[in-house]
Amino acid sequence: MQRIRLVALAIALIIVLAHPASLLSQDNSTKETYDGVPLCHNRRGVFPRRIHTPDPEYDDKDRKKKIQGTVTLSAILTTEGKLADIKVRKSLTPGLDQQAIKAVSQWTFEPVAEDGQTCPTRMNLQVQFRFY
Repeated sequence: MQRIRLVALAIALIIVLAHPASLLSQDNSTKETYDGVPLCHNRRGVFPRRIHTPDPEYDDKDRKKKIQGTVTLSAILTTEGKLADIKVRKSLTPGLDQQAIKAVSQWTFEPVAEDGQTCPTRMNLQVQFRFY
């Protein structure tokens, strides 16, 4: 067992010594884009301002069951202030998930600007379903 570890360590050391520049120069950062435009990442505490955020509607089946809770979504805020690429990250029920997606697809925001240019940004959104 000890011998296998030594051989593995020796092989790793040979690889690092043989190609140190290539290991250091690798760019492992993946630049996420939307429609070919890189997403804003360094928002410096600036968040999109809501313009229009209508409440979601209950679907009949879940209203009758009196299901309450939160659906968490992930979406891209476009340079036009609309949400796109909406995905469910935390589900409640299939019906309420669809109602949450339907509601946020109507939401509008003031887009995020980076260096004076608007750019798309990824957002996590929580849509709450509650009886009052």
